[in-house]
Amino acid sequence: MNISRVIAAVALLVITVAIIAFGVMNPGERVMLNLGWRIYQGVPLILALFIAFVIGIVLTLLYSLYYFVEFGLNVRRLKKRNRALEEELVAIRNLPIEEPLEDLGPEEGKEVVS
Repeated sequence: MNISRVIAAVALLVITVAIIAFGVMNPGERVMLNLGWRIYQGVPLILALFIAFVIGIVLTLLYSLYYFVEFGLNVRRLKKRNRALEEELVAIRNLPIEEPLEDLGPEEGKEVVS
């Protein structure tokens, strides 16, 4: 098991216990919830925190979805470019080697006229 997974599991457990303890210690606490377009009076504190937590989860999931879709599209584009470059490399490797005649010396078949 990966140590980072263990640390994440322990952190999640600690956060969960802290939230439950907070809810148990403040059972009758009521707050005013101002959403900007509507104001709610007498909302239980634990409910307001839970709603904020759920909204945070939803926003995080939406951002993660966007990030992974963008990441997937980038990987697809890079794979396509890699295939094209590999095809070009194979085509270059298969080209016949042609040396210009002026570069050939007398030992390579060119007669020296004196």
